[in-house]
Amino acid sequence: MRLNRVFFLCVSLLPLLASAQARRTVSGTIRDRSSGETLIGASVVFLETPNVSAISNSYGFYSISAIPGSYTMVVSFAGYGNDTVAVYLQKDTSISVALENAAKQLQEAVVTAGRNNNVTKPLMGVQKLSINEIKDLPVLFGEKDILKTLQLLPGVQSAGDGNSGFFVRGGNTDQNLILLDEATVYNPSHLLGFFSTFNSDAIRM
Repeated sequence: MRLNRVFFLCVSLLPLLASAQARRTVSGTIRDRSSGETLIGASVVFLETPNVSAISNSYGFYSISAIPGSYTMVVSFAGYGNDTVAVYLQKDTSISVALENAAKQLQEAVVTAGRNNNVTKPLMGVQKLSINEIKDLPVLFGEKDILKTLQLLPGVQSAGDGNSGFFVRGGNTDQNLILLDEATVYNPSHLLGFFSTFNSDAIRM
């Protein structure tokens, strides 16, 4: 009875021993295709048996074992394109793989843009007003005035009541240059600012 148990145990272990002895190994080195430098930590896996995988060591060497058969071996590494190798595993085989840097596989990108006046003519702090904006402003006394409209812009402050001057970004009133048709206007207002030198209906901006 005891002999039968031993015989049965040996028979049941034979397939496991046979399968363990029948495993074959694929090994090799993984390198950079351009520089030839070995890649550390590259992943090697058989698609048919995802649980069978390997990682290249500090020398770029890998070794993966499986039972004889046909496999699709995928080698991958961060920043590199994957490489797929068909393996017919009947005996121990040596396969070295060279991966290409993914940055070299990018297609050429062409960037086009239209004309931009802000780039060709850099004018910092330029503010533009249209005649329609000036006409829409309400007027309590006097007439619609371009200079009064300028005082509503950010960075522009009136010099005070009864004074037609204005300050621009902390400057003084005599530091403002006012031009009309390329001619300098030295006195841009009349009657303490109630009437303007500029006729809004005759100016096109």
